[in-house]
Amino acid sequence: MVEQVIQTATKVLEGELAAREAMTILASLTPQATAAARELHEVELDRAVAYRELILAIGRELQRRQPGSTEPRHLRAVLDDLAQLQRALS
Repeated sequence: MVEQVIQTATKVLEGELAAREAMTILASLTPQATAAARELHEVELDRAVAYRELILAIGRELQRRQPGSTEPRHLRAVLDDLAQLQRALS
């Protein structure tokens, strides 16, 4: 689940998905991914740390692009989902 959220956000970053489309996908993935991230933090700390760093990098780049975005509200929702997942990995 965590990987699917990362892949979805990466597709937004690469222009393969609009933020609006990603927001719809993440609405169903994020709650399950957050629970999986908490478990991952307990079981595989190194992997959780690597995912957290990746999410931070993706989030920073998406945030950098937000001011010029045609979908700032949707992009903010994607960023919020990434932040939720990042916290669960901490």
